[in-house]
Amino acid sequence: MSAANLIPHIRDVLPSLRPAERKVADMVLADVDFAMRASITEIAQRADVSEPSVTRFCRAVGAHGLRDFKMRLAQSAAGGMPYASQAVAHNDDIQTLFDKVGEAVIEGITHARSALDPIAVEAALAALTSARRVYFFGVGAGSGLVAQDAALRLLRLDVAASAFTDAHLQRLYAGLMEPGDVAFAISHSGRSVEVNESMQIAKERGATTIALTNVGSRLAWLVDIPLLLRAPTTVGPDTPGVSRLVHLCVVDALAIGIALRLEPKTLEKMREAGARVSHEPEAAGGDRQT
Repeated sequence: MSAANLIPHIRDVLPSLRPAERKVADMVLADVDFAMRASITEIAQRADVSEPSVTRFCRAVGAHGLRDFKMRLAQSAAGGMPYASQAVAHNDDIQTLFDKVGEAVIEGITHARSALDPIAVEAALAALTSARRVYFFGVGAGSGLVAQDAALRLLRLDVAASAFTDAHLQRLYAGLMEPGDVAFAISHSGRSVEVNESMQIAKERGATTIALTNVGSRLAWLVDIPLLLRAPTTVGPDTPGVSRLVHLCVVDALAIGIALRLEPKTLEKMREAGARVSHEPEAAGGDRQT
């Protein structure tokens, strides 16, 4: 095993690992940056295993120990696209670049499809379909944008939804939630203090809490319904933001699932609203003199 291939190698051997070792693997794949800099004690605590289990995991994936493992992990992450079969190189032509990025996205979505728990997805759909209102929480250019897109998708389904990407507003609106409301967090790493605190507040207020996040993240343990993925961590400017695209794919699937569960009257109302919107530009243009 070459150092540059360590991250995909961990994913390949995941099913063969012992339960404690698998916990460490999930934690590493969920947060490569943390694993590269953390001590053995911090890794053990994050993965909820013993320190000897961390050492056994390192050896199980071909490293001599934690130090050797972290060195190989850093080299693997620096290679470009850690979850893709081929890393982006500086001398790649445009076609090769698009092929590699496309393969990374396809691989990310494929793994998301196999990682998501159907029972958790059903529970999330039931909560979202019957919710009085839904608040999406996310921060940054990745999760924040996905949260806004998710809110717009639900608004078009006549679900009262809003997205908040500001830390102050997240806490404020989480504190206004009530039973029957849904707080939906989107966070790849699950380590956003603002989002995690807002979800805790919403849960204390009696709202149903859902999170779209990575396996092994802290956020996953805070919510009622975790939608868990094994999406790659973006480690540099030459690494595609696969996690954002995977999250958008999951949001699309949830929106379609909600639409399939809506009453015929609601669907007709949506069609009428869509028809009015589609005719507005044409009507406005018809008044113009050419």
